[in-house]
Amino acid sequence: MLAEAQIRGYGGAGPAGQEGLLRAVLPRCEPGPGFDACQRDLNIGTAGVALGVVAFIGVAGGACWFVLSGQRSLMLMKLEQTIRS
Repeated sequence: MLAEAQIRGYGGAGPAGQEGLLRAVLPRCEPGPGFDACQRDLNIGTAGVALGVVAFIGVAGGACWFVLSGQRSLMLMKLEQTIRS
């Protein structure tokens, strides 16, 4: 096992600051009775973040398409005709 001073010696600056670069390399879940639950929680968290990113890109892309394709103007004209009639 690396000593704390050795871990801090790698990448002690930057956004992660105190954590260093080895944090990504070292396992987050320690072997033991709660290992399966820890792995499951990490996978659920990762999947949630990935799903959120995909949903955001989809909504942003749909909004851009809606505005740039002229569908917005068409929808507003139909809405105006519906209100006036």
